[in-house]
Amino acid sequence: MIKKIFILPFLFCLISADENKAGPEEFNRYFIQAARSAMPSVVNIIVYNREADRDGFIYRKMAEATGTLINADGLLVTNYHVVSKGNYYQIVTYNGRKYEAARFDDENLFLADIKTDIALLKVENAAGNSFVPLKVSAENLREGEWVIAIGNPYGLNQSISSGIVSSTGRDNVGFADIEDFIQSDVSINPGSSGGPLINLKGEMVGISTAIRTVSGGYQGISFAIPVRMVNHVVDELNRYGRVRRGWLGLFARERPQPGSKEPSMIVQISSIIKNSPADRSGLLEGDIIHEADGLPVTSLGRLVAIIGGKPVGSSITLSVARDGHIKEHILPLREKEVSKRMRDGAQDLFVAYGIEIDENVVSHSAVISYVAPQSAFDVMPGDTIVSVNGQRVDGLDELIRIFYNLGKVIDRMEVSRENLIFEVRPK
Repeated sequence: MIKKIFILPFLFCLISADENKAGPEEFNRYFIQAARSAMPSVVNIIVYNREADRDGFIYRKMAEATGTLINADGLLVTNYHVVSKGNYYQIVTYNGRKYEAARFDDENLFLADIKTDIALLKVENAAGNSFVPLKVSAENLREGEWVIAIGNPYGLNQSISSGIVSSTGRDNVGFADIEDFIQSDVSINPGSSGGPLINLKGEMVGISTAIRTVSGGYQGISFAIPVRMVNHVVDELNRYGRVRRGWLGLFARERPQPGSKEPSMIVQISSIIKNSPADRSGLLEGDIIHEADGLPVTSLGRLVAIIGGKPVGSSITLSVARDGHIKEHILPLREKEVSKRMRDGAQDLFVAYGIEIDENVVSHSAVISYVAPQSAFDVMPGDTIVSVNGQRVDGLDELIRIFYNLGKVIDRMEVSRENLIFEVRPK
């Protein structure tokens, strides 16, 4: 008995010491090799605002960011929220070579999808240089997995940080319209946006996009756009110059789960647009969405992410609860058809104030269907417009008529949201 007490700890110490001797060296090798293989694919982006001057041009530095090369010709992916700050871009590769951004066409120096905060830039490559695209992971990322971020925080080129994945599929964060983020504790700071998040094989698993902060610097939580979403958006931008998205024509709200002991939410349909796929499928206001394509719908953000990740032309199956029964509805995902009335009337409203309007199938009221990030009004999709400048709005046609009669100037609106009336004014 005495021998066992002394011998077993002794053997344990020998084994532990042997493992500690080899472990760190082997562990470090994965990080070193992964970072080394990915660094040639990471560029620094300096964003300028270029203005004409009598002596030529004046360049004002607006921001710095990171870009990730995705093909050998110099196409790179980054974040829209950074490139939108300027109109001239200098791209610096890992070996210090400097390039300008090339135009995609006569007007655009970048292509972007505002809803996911993804943008594409292209290196002006008259010399025909070959670039090193980053390998893309085909595996599902797991919570607890080690990841590495490469970027240019505060202009410090090719900075490397590491951490573990805290959560996948994170939504309702408030950074973008469509959210399906990887949350990690990897340290990123201003300037890191657009840089790759890689696994220990050196493969891209996401694009760093944002941090949760009070001070403006890193405070332990960072977010990245997953590579599957990046691939989908990049493919759509390359093919069509925009991201085509399926439209269902329904609006939903999160509500507390009735009778639940633990805090939980349900997603309930609050409004359905006339002649939409949702209308034609038989969905009704008040239906509770339980699943989308077999995936649990635990939040409104989760539903938006599932729909936003599916291609136009496919279909989605929604399992909904109504009167104590579960029923499945199959809806086609197609692009929204825009009538001439919408082009001439509501399009002017969108350009002026950043809100899109549709018609509710039941009440025929004017429903806000989309709110641009820079909208002049603090409203939400699904809000019903009750009045404009004190004039009652009874429907979409009435709204457009009033809008034109007012000379396209709106001083205030009243909107209905969950049986409450809110007055909103332009910001």
